[in-house]
Amino acid sequence: MRAVPVRMAAMMLLTLAGSGCRAWRLESVPPKELLKTPGIEAVRVTRFDKSKVEIWDPVLQGDSIVGHPTERAIARLVMPLAQVETIAVRKKSVGRTLLIGRGIIGAVTVYALLQELNQGY
Repeated sequence: MRAVPVRMAAMMLLTLAGSGCRAWRLESVPPKELLKTPGIEAVRVTRFDKSKVEIWDPVLQGDSIVGHPTERAIARLVMPLAQVETIAVRKKSVGRTLLIGRGIIGAVTVYALLQELNQGY
């Protein structure tokens, strides 16, 4: 009976390892230089009024950041560089992924141990 929780934990861990936790990382380089870097899937822009806007598949066109408001959106979103106070990039967080994986394995282990203790009743 113990093999089922172990298999379930292994499947969950593989799923987490494949997708990974993502986090926003604030960048210190100017947006013009940052957007020249290939492979950026999304940026979060903080405006001077402290509002935040996510831009998916961002590219630099002239003096604006052009992208989409969501990951699957077709509509375009244009943000002038003059409105950008700070910019953050969405990156994979290995530490968070490992922490969640350990938590899942721990929970499954505790569950399996409790199930073993209840076998006699």
